[in-house]
Amino acid sequence: MGDFIGWVDSPGHIESFVDEWARTLVRRADGLTEDEARQLVREIYAAARTNAVGRYEEEVAVREAEREE
Repeated sequence: MGDFIGWVDSPGHIESFVDEWARTLVRRADGLTEDEARQLVREIYAAARTNAVGRYEEEVAVREAEREE
């Protein structure tokens, strides 16, 4: 997950990611505008990234606790 997040976060890639998924949403969702799709993709990405960071932090805490035992 970290490699993917790093790629998407690198300059220019977030826009490519948003563009591709916005077009996919517009094709699949009747009545959704491209601007609405772009906003939805940004929200999905932000939620996924937050979730991934949270899980990573939990894993690090578990490993540190195991080392301390």
